[in-house]
Amino acid sequence: MSKGWKDSVARRPLLAAIGALVGIGVAGGALYEASGVLGIGRKSGAYEDLLAGLQDREDAAKVGQAVLTGDPHFHTGHAARALRVRIGKKTLSEVLAQDAVQGRIVETQGWVLPEAFTQLCALAAEAS
Repeated sequence: MSKGWKDSVARRPLLAAIGALVGIGVAGGALYEASGVLGIGRKSGAYEDLLAGLQDREDAAKVGQAVLTGDPHFHTGHAARALRVRIGKKTLSEVLAQDAVQGRIVETQGWVLPEAFTQLCALAAEAS
């Protein structure tokens, strides 16, 4: 009777190899997620604390360019200070909802957006 592949493969080394592969996958995933949470690989700048809530900075910078084009008197320092005061310990979504409720809405090249969002986008455009 001939031996099958099950007889020639030892169980412990096979399980150890599978366990090692799973461990490497878990460690890689943890490192990837930690880099996103810790902000590793992101640009740092004067407005990083404000821009941290933006998910896609490239798109925000595009909107920000439109804002800056429409408002040539935009001053980044004043806007950043005002945003830091307004945001405080609130989340970005709370501030944006508050803007909408209080009627602080800005129209920029056909987009109707909360004022805080347009200011953040302008800061993103200036930072890029």
